[in-house]
Amino acid sequence: MPQMDPELFDRGQFQAELALKSSPIAAFKKAIRGAHEVLDARFRAGRDIRRLVEDRAWFVDQILQEAWKRFTWSEDADIALLAVGGYGRGELHPYSDIDLLILLDSSDHEIFREPIEGFLTLLWDIGLEVGQSVRSVDECAEEARADLTVITNLMESRTIAGPEHLRQRMQQVTSTDQMWPSKHFYLAKRDERRARHAKYNDTEYNLEPNVKGSPGGLRDIQTVLWV
Repeated sequence: MPQMDPELFDRGQFQAELALKSSPIAAFKKAIRGAHEVLDARFRAGRDIRRLVEDRAWFVDQILQEAWKRFTWSEDADIALLAVGGYGRGELHPYSDIDLLILLDSSDHEIFREPIEGFLTLLWDIGLEVGQSVRSVDECAEEARADLTVITNLMESRTIAGPEHLRQRMQQVTSTDQMWPSKHFYLAKRDERRARHAKYNDTEYNLEPNVKGSPGGLRDIQTVLWV
């Protein structure tokens, strides 16, 4: 992903817009509209699709960081905002859900309830389509052990805001040393793939094939990488 892209997001200009607006929502929405216009123009100009999905993910990173900063988290707060799933890979297609994990050290979510609710409400108000979960490191391990989709989602993660050490701890407790040994993971993914193919009649030759879930589609390619 790009390290800096002022055409897509100019942090200084955004901060100036925030200072001028009575509500932060207008400034966020203006930045999002501008980014959509830039990305559409790049698409029409023939920019490589891989670059485009990375550009979109990078832009959303910036917006989420700015939104996160609007709420009070103590400097030593053990809470972090993570991108997971496809967004965690640094890829974001138009209209894709933005998959987020708010990761805590403690299972006591109550201490951060108000800022978490405020943060998520702001994201909805500015029009971001997010899929979010709030878990402690231990809760991640518990759910990943029980659910193949959870462990798969957590395999691809990035820290967007907050301390990186929380994500590293989460990766340690959900590693194959702790759960889902390679053989079990492979067999579970094989069964998952078979069930998905059956949903699409085990053929890629449908009149309108699903490019993500049909045999030979994007999800099959990703499964190879996960395994």
